[in-house]
Amino acid sequence: MNTLKISTLNKHYGTKHALKDFSFDFSDGIYGLLGPNGAGKSTLMNILTQNLDPDKGSEIFWNGESITNLGSKYRSEIGFMPQQQELYPSFTLKRFMGYIAALKGIEKSAIDSEIARVLELVELSDVANKKIGGFSGGMKQRALIAQSLLGSPHLLILDEPTAGLDPKQRVLTRNLISSLSKDMIVIISTHIVSDIETIADCILLLKSGELIDSGTVDELTAQVTDGEKTLEGLYMQLYGDQ
Repeated sequence: MNTLKISTLNKHYGTKHALKDFSFDFSDGIYGLLGPNGAGKSTLMNILTQNLDPDKGSEIFWNGESITNLGSKYRSEIGFMPQQQELYPSFTLKRFMGYIAALKGIEKSAIDSEIARVLELVELSDVANKKIGGFSGGMKQRALIAQSLLGSPHLLILDEPTAGLDPKQRVLTRNLISSLSKDMIVIISTHIVSDIETIADCILLLKSGELIDSGTVDELTAQVTDGEKTLEGLYMQLYGDQ
């Protein structure tokens, strides 16, 4: 069982308070981050991946140890899919995956089999030797998902994983994420609430940098006072004016 404990996490950008005393305990399962632009979702993910430093006094523990002390050992446990498609158009998909695998420190002898494994998961095996520059937006999105899975991470952080995917690939991605969550913590930030409504074990609601509520889909949707009791209905009730 993996655990991620966040205690009084704060982040300022000058005078803007982007995260305000965020505290939460994660264990193996799927967590959805919901909130409008500016809610603090990207800031949280960038801090968890150590791409950004939190304010002093913030504490984050991975399996009981401070991530600051763990350093590269903690980062080796992470798979991260950023929202921006930062890919190399002149690289073949296999070369790009090999580059990411090397950055992750995967043993050279295991890289080819690991690339084959993740490309099969996202149904991109047939284009492994094609240049990324010729890929559709959805194919690039699946490539980003694939690179996040290299090395079998125990903390998977996905920023808008289904953006640009067709309905079939969205279902594939949902099923894939669901199957992976048995022995890892999966944190998903998305605006497509239907994609996490059926698979998330817990939903975290952020607004203006604060965690305003959390719970199962059933627990949260019971709070909808007008209209259908769905996650989308709750989203509109909380954030409809933003």
